[in-house]
Amino acid sequence: MTLILSWLFILVLIVPDLSSSLLHCPSRCHCDDEKLDVNCEEGHLDVVPIALNPSIQRLVIRNNKIRIIDSSVQFYSELTLLDLSFNYLFNIPDRTFARQNKLQQLHLNHNKISAVSNRTFVGLNELLVLNLRGNLIDLIEPMTFTPLTKLEELNLGQNRITSVGLSIVGFHGLTDLKILYLDDNRLEVVPPEETFQPVDKLAELYIGTNSLNEIKNSAFAVLSELSLLDLRSALLSNVTSETFAGIENIKSLNLADNRFQKIPSEALGFLKRLEDLSIGQNYFETVSANSFRGLSNLKRFELRGSLFLRKIEKAAFQTNTNLESIAIDSNKALTDLEEETFSGLLYLKHLSLRNNGFERLDENMLSWNSLRTLDISDNPINCDCYYSKLLHRLQTASRISYNATGCPHHLPDQWECEYILDKNKKVISVLVLAAALVTAIVLTFFRFRGLLLEYAHNGCKNTSHGSVSGGGGSGASGVRPVALTGGELNSVDYEKAITEDDYVIRQSNLYSNQVQPILNGYPAYMQQANVYYNKPLPITEL
Repeated sequence: MTLILSWLFILVLIVPDLSSSLLHCPSRCHCDDEKLDVNCEEGHLDVVPIALNPSIQRLVIRNNKIRIIDSSVQFYSELTLLDLSFNYLFNIPDRTFARQNKLQQLHLNHNKISAVSNRTFVGLNELLVLNLRGNLIDLIEPMTFTPLTKLEELNLGQNRITSVGLSIVGFHGLTDLKILYLDDNRLEVVPPEETFQPVDKLAELYIGTNSLNEIKNSAFAVLSELSLLDLRSALLSNVTSETFAGIENIKSLNLADNRFQKIPSEALGFLKRLEDLSIGQNYFETVSANSFRGLSNLKRFELRGSLFLRKIEKAAFQTNTNLESIAIDSNKALTDLEEETFSGLLYLKHLSLRNNGFERLDENMLSWNSLRTLDISDNPINCDCYYSKLLHRLQTASRISYNATGCPHHLPDQWECEYILDKNKKVISVLVLAAALVTAIVLTFFRFRGLLLEYAHNGCKNTSHGSVSGGGGSGASGVRPVALTGGELNSVDYEKAITEDDYVIRQSNLYSNQVQPILNGYPAYMQQANVYYNKPLPITEL
């Protein structure tokens, strides 16, 4: 008997602890009574447990098979966080959370909820975060969120909400709302001013992944305190300065995955306080010089996944001297990065050039003053001396964390590069000298081309009029050209070589106007002292 009483006493002492933890904690759940936290993620539950510690403050039942929320939730009035995401909830009965007046976060995302009403969230006076992302909601009824007077973040993204389905008074009562997600819905236009009027203190607006196509001027003007605007995947082909009228003070802008043929430099130039810009996955081929002029406060820049981008000019970021982080990744057609592209960015700490088409990168492309991380991996880099010098610089800079593409073959060392550089200098010197010589010859010819053409013309005439012996002989059968005098200089008469018998006849014809005496059988002029042949010379040699 004494033994039985002893066992009963021991059970009385330990059962309360067991009841508050082990006995009431479902299998595959983790219950922490000290932190008042219960986590049943992937616990294969189909209903909300009702035997948990009623004092728990955090209840996470993600990735289960719950189809309905019944009155069991009301047993846990001390909850500050309830996560029922990734279940099979189809609807939420009215006043389900009427006793959760301490709840601050409610996550109902990625369920099958098709509608919410102005009675769904009654009692949630302290709620700060409401997540309805990834459901089937197509209509927001008037006054739906009126009970949520302290709500700061509302996520309606990835639903089926249309421009018509977003009621004019849908956000009525949300005077403290700071973050609003409307992305990945079926909006065709930006909601009108009346829709945003109740939430004019909004700081972040996510409205991308909709078929907006274009945005009317001053569409966001009522949101004068907006600091972040996400317009990714909105099918936009252009924006103007009037698009951002009234929100010139935004600090973060996402224009990625649209249809821009060129960077909207003029529109961006009005956003003087912009610090964060993402503009990848568009259709432009070049980032031209001064594309981001006016953005003197820009600190973070992203350009990822642009299929058509081929070139970034070296002065592209010339006016953005306060840049601290640049990510230019996964642009496969980008092969041209001009030297010194980032050299003027003295505050650049993080640079990623991963997975592009760069074949050559060298150390002169950037300033090394503040650099802390560099990623140049997954590029088809030529393992040449330029890359060797860059790697050497990275390896010797202990403060820099880097990720580089490996070389499948031998990478030239410093001595090899110096030899190659010296050899290339000599080759270049010879080529430069040859080019200079050719240039000088061409210029000289061009300068004196008139004289040269005249000389060539006269030379051809003299050649045609000179003595040319046919067959190299001077016999009777030879043919030679005879230059005529007077007006006949331009003609050439070819005849047989002059014989001794023909000579006298030809001379008599040449001197037909004079009487020539005959001495010793020869004409008198042959008796002159300068005649030393015994027979007359041909007329061509006189």
